[in-house]
Amino acid sequence: MSTSERRDFEERYSACFTDFALKTVTGLLIGSMFGGFFLRGYRRWPMYIGGGLGFGRAYSNCEDSLNTFLLSKEPRPCVIKKKP
Repeated sequence: MSTSERRDFEERYSACFTDFALKTVTGLLIGSMFGGFFLRGYRRWPMYIGGGLGFGRAYSNCEDSLNTFLLSKEPRPCVIKKKP
């Protein structure tokens, strides 16, 4: 990989961590608000479901982003060097 390709991959990879954090926290907050306001009391299961949905969506976005980057490159043959 050249340096510009490596930098692009690293930027996509670090953006995945930011996306994981934002979507998981947002899902937890929306789930806790749903549990608090609409279910008349503090319940934890909507918070867990919201966090899981946010985490799953972030994982799907990250997988798509990295796969499109990696599959756009030309494949190179794998060469195994023999030890003398």
